[in-house]
Amino acid sequence: MFSKNKFPYIVLGLGIGILLTNIIYVFNPVVEYKDYSEAEIVELASELGMVFIKESIDTSDIKDSKKKQEKIILIVEEGDSLGDVSNRLFELGIVDSAERFHNYAKEKGLERKIRIGTYELMPNQNYDDILDILTK
Repeated sequence: MFSKNKFPYIVLGLGIGILLTNIIYVFNPVVEYKDYSEAEIVELASELGMVFIKESIDTSDIKDSKKKQEKIILIVEEGDSLGDVSNRLFELGIVDSAERFHNYAKEKGLERKIRIGTYELMPNQNYDDILDILTK
């Protein structure tokens, strides 16, 4: 096919062709440049469906739910057992299940560490937070 004598000339010809093509495109580019303002960029991006993170997050529900959540008063009296406290927490709507809370406190070894007093709790607090409040 190719003799060894023609190969360097073929490579040289390809190299010269590449160089000439690059020189032509450097002096005569086919690219159209346009400077966009920030407002134009935002408008074009919104047409493509892109949004700012702050615009895409609806915080009204979060603010409303925080306003709706009021503190609930729990009174632990002398002689109240963990079962009594668990049932009262369930009745007040602070925990979702008295039995689950009771078992969780037992697993943590805190059934005898609940202190007497008046506590302000929020509905649907996690069990660890409630136990921290009741044992400190």
